[in-house]
Amino acid sequence: MVFDGGLAPGYTAVAVAMTEYAESRGYRVWAAREGFRSLAGASIEPSRVEPLTSEPGLAAGASVEEAVARNLYGHIRDAGSPFRSERFHGFHEDEAQREAARFILDEGFGTCVFVGGNGTLQGAKSLASSLEPHVHVGFINASVDSDLRGDRSVGFLTALEEGARVARGLFADAMTHHRHYILEMMGNRGGKHALHCGIAARAHLIVLPQMDLPADTMDEIAAQLNRRNHSLTVVAEGYCKDRRPEEQSAADYLRECLAEHGFADRKDRRVIAEPYSRYIRGVRPLAMENEGILLKCGLLLDSFERGASQIMPYYLSPHEIGVRRLDEVYTDNTVEPEYLDLIDRFNLESLRTHAHERCRA
Repeated sequence: MVFDGGLAPGYTAVAVAMTEYAESRGYRVWAAREGFRSLAGASIEPSRVEPLTSEPGLAAGASVEEAVARNLYGHIRDAGSPFRSERFHGFHEDEAQREAARFILDEGFGTCVFVGGNGTLQGAKSLASSLEPHVHVGFINASVDSDLRGDRSVGFLTALEEGARVARGLFADAMTHHRHYILEMMGNRGGKHALHCGIAARAHLIVLPQMDLPADTMDEIAAQLNRRNHSLTVVAEGYCKDRRPEEQSAADYLRECLAEHGFADRKDRRVIAEPYSRYIRGVRPLAMENEGILLKCGLLLDSFERGASQIMPYYLSPHEIGVRRLDEVYTDNTVEPEYLDLIDRFNLESLRTHAHERCRA
């Protein structure tokens, strides 16, 4: 198993479920310590992989090999991940992918399961073309933003619940103390996390990364906010990313823009930018997420045993479950039009027209 990407809630649950199911079918399970970095031989830690088990007592075990295995029994609701995960940009290099393929084949691994979001999917696709046909390749979609068409990603519901909880807390504080909060949330390109958290928390305004609000719309927003003694605005972290300094948050940038259009922070009216983005790292997955994880892992192993490879299990609802080929899976950052009518409480025609032009499916 190779965990890479942004560490969505539920990474450990995937490791637990896959290990439990695989061991019951006779597999021996290993995990890359540092995702693609380990496969490419660029590890920071000394060991590139480590053995896993889900059998109680084995890690204390009957042999030296079992004694060093990481025992995942009972850890399905753990937060975070025991494996280092990041977007390893060095994996774009051809030599890194060749080294990864050599390592997998030399070590005798017959099955590789990659866990992460869109970037991890692209890495898995590239690597699969360099592996021998007998090596089965699978992918588990795990990301906060759920930006792959036709699947609800592992971690999406948990991140939505936690994000909406934080947003609603700021909403209550704003209402009580007459403050205006601009809360940054995750969403570099698609903004589904920011969108759904903002809707669930009943934010006054939601700004997505696809948007580039024109001056007349900013004037209207500033005018509406000036009429209120409190508000909550949710902005995705990718908003105007190419226009602001790298170290500046989207929330702080939007606050500056609103000030230029007449809605500024003052002693008697606080406008506060909250750079929330990554606080959901390490949140325990919801129990209902674990149900989807178990289904996906079982579907993946069933498909491997039927001879399939380069596949992704998907779970959309209790009536929409299955497996897709990786070449059928693609990134989709559009937004269904019904959601776009929920991005503000001001009924601003110019804003909604702009959103439909930039974001709609």
